[in-house]
Amino acid sequence: MPFNCLTARLHAYPFLLPLALAMLAFSGCSAPTAMAPRSNLSRESAIMMAQHTAEAAGGRVFTIAPTGSMKPTLDENSVVAVETVVFGQLRQGDIVIYRNSAGVPIVHRLYEQANGSWIVLGDNNPSVDREAVTPANLLGRVCAIFYTSSGPQGNAPAALAQR
Repeated sequence: MPFNCLTARLHAYPFLLPLALAMLAFSGCSAPTAMAPRSNLSRESAIMMAQHTAEAAGGRVFTIAPTGSMKPTLDENSVVAVETVVFGQLRQGDIVIYRNSAGVPIVHRLYEQANGSWIVLGDNNPSVDREAVTPANLLGRVCAIFYTSSGPQGNAPAALAQR
């Protein structure tokens, strides 16, 4: 709603402003932070649920390393299920895991397609990755995110949300 329409309604219905402020104050809304959501789910339960999801999707499970590049979407309390996907089915905005030239799994978001590959960017990074995602280094697309109450543990492979 345009600002001048909103102010006109507030003048016509003065009770709306205190009501809106009260709803905002008690709704749990707050300013965005660089922190991923949390749940009461234990790390072990999240990994187990992610394994069931990944098995159904023909994929794998990864935990997220504490780099901060995918905050607030993902952080070290996140566990992801990754599905296998045909490279041509990827779309801008998908979160993928790819293996960089050092062999390390990286989890970032598809930013732009260029020359038959995808340029990727961490949600909290100021610039795109130096390496692109290709059919050869793609490990899969994130199909489910499980937020936990605890930090990294367990024996699932970690994917770097690399800065």
